[in-house]
Amino acid sequence: MKLNFRNLSYIATFFTALYGVSGCNQSTILGTGLIPPGDYVNPQDTVITNILAHNILRFDSTIVNGKGAYSKVLGSIIADPIFGKSHAFVYTQMGLPKNAFTFDGANIKLDSVVLSLNYKGFYGDSSTTQTFRVYRMKEPNFTIDSNYAYNKALQYDQGELLGTVTVAPRTLRDSVGVYGTKEAPQLRVKLSSAFGNLLLQQKSDGAFKNDTTFRDFLKGFAIVPDTSAGSNRNMIYLNLNDASSKLTVFYQNSVDDSLRATFRFNESSSAHANFYIRNYTGSTASNYINTSNPKGDSILFLTSSPGLYTRLTIPGLESFPEVLINKAELVITQITSGQSDMNDVFTEPGSLSLFQFTNGETTKPMFDYNTGEKLLSVNKQIITNFGGIQIAQYSFNLTRYMQLLIKKQETNLDLKMLPFTGGFINVARVKAGGTKQTQYGIKLRIIYTKP
Repeated sequence: MKLNFRNLSYIATFFTALYGVSGCNQSTILGTGLIPPGDYVNPQDTVITNILAHNILRFDSTIVNGKGAYSKVLGSIIADPIFGKSHAFVYTQMGLPKNAFTFDGANIKLDSVVLSLNYKGFYGDSSTTQTFRVYRMKEPNFTIDSNYAYNKALQYDQGELLGTVTVAPRTLRDSVGVYGTKEAPQLRVKLSSAFGNLLLQQKSDGAFKNDTTFRDFLKGFAIVPDTSAGSNRNMIYLNLNDASSKLTVFYQNSVDDSLRATFRFNESSSAHANFYIRNYTGSTASNYINTSNPKGDSILFLTSSPGLYTRLTIPGLESFPEVLINKAELVITQITSGQSDMNDVFTEPGSLSLFQFTNGETTKPMFDYNTGEKLLSVNKQIITNFGGIQIAQYSFNLTRYMQLLIKKQETNLDLKMLPFTGGFINVARVKAGGTKQTQYGIKLRIIYTKP
């Protein structure tokens, strides 16, 4: 369907009557500051609401690895009625303290062995506990330069459980005292004495000769959440590239009783990966995925990859007349059903990203009108609708894009929208108004001046 924009005065009058945009009626949930008084001379104002929006599921799982991707997410969310279940696994290696390493002294004896991972925060409910298990990896060719299938979990030996811990995120916020020294907040998992004693048995000309021989002996650790607990309501963020991310062997010899050896994460050689999988079965979102509804989806469900993104088609813009675009703003508004949506626990993302579809699912970034920089994300604002409920609203400045469409320098009317990731897995999700959703529907507001 194409819109006829030839009679601009009629269109402006029609949209003003329908939505009250000249005064920005609060029922539209559009901000009142879009046209600052006196900024433009005789501006015309119109709102396009027939935007076709579709929820698209491309991948339900992904694995992120490689240099620089040191931030990891770990945990399991099962109690989310809107978006279903999500699980995140972390895989990592640790390096030798030095080549030809050996434990100090004679008659060495194990006290304990601990795997610690630097804690950076959480998503979800910080008060509920979650169980994590550590296994010995057996993934072939688990190296820092390996590329893994986007939907493939890495292999670990489920028969060799090394350690288990049950924690709530709020208990991880404080620094940790180790032998009288304060260390950064961390997830600590005490590993089995059998594994610790196995480490004590290794020799400087064997497994401890160098990192290569060490990784032949110990391919790495898989840190796995308990995905069966129906009460799981959080995930935690970890940073592998921190001094507190390490494997520590506490031991004694015939002389000293407070010794330790530290096997740290090495950013140049330690393999690491983050596997994330979603399952929408039984959730509200499952009813709106890949529907191919020719009328569009009235509700949008947005998660970062892997997950759901929104494909937008804005019909009729190719017929917009040659005018000066003062501002074009795409507005996306969160919708909520109250406590049943659990938005107080599973909060919305801080920003969204917008791209153009080109061929198939190939995308290219949008550009900001003011700076010419890539329009990769936009910050949200929190507003209160007439029901007194606080909701998030996101807006994109499409002024430059709109002007290029008018000049026929752009012809693409298909856009892709999803939460901003910044190169890592973003757990946050948001339910928003879609095509012709009565109160919260997606809108493109255009302010223009006739030549």
